[in-house]
Amino acid sequence: MNAFRIALANIRFPASPEESVALAEDAIGQASIEGASIICFPECYVPGYRGLGKLVPPPDAAFLERAWSAIRAAAAKANVAVVLGTERVADGVLLATVLVINPDGTIAGFQDKVQIDPSEEGTYTPGSGRRVFQTGGVTFGVAICHEG
Repeated sequence: MNAFRIALANIRFPASPEESVALAEDAIGQASIEGASIICFPECYVPGYRGLGKLVPPPDAAFLERAWSAIRAAAAKANVAVVLGTERVADGVLLATVLVINPDGTIAGFQDKVQIDPSEEGTYTPGSGRRVFQTGGVTFGVAICHEG
């Protein structure tokens, strides 16, 4: 059996959405240096989780597209798969989601949070369905926070 290293990005809460991207890029580079094949970020790390008394600017789909592009480039440069806790605006609603990025920087897909915590009901809309992803011979699914 081959070893497969998974990095957990235990990094501080970002001071701004822009900083969330910079911190994520740094963590991806560090994960590569440490020999990780995949790095997993906290729930809604980009742009920052809307809760726990944290002030995060209103949802911005254009910012998210730019952020995902930058993080995809960092993944490709580092040759590391990324499980990015983020938000997604779809059909006029805000979803807590995970964007899975392949080591070459391509998008594997999204897993939306299906089971919303009661404290999040006014902020996020539940998604539906479950996905399975593959990277480096590993098959995995994603449970987001309360779902676990």
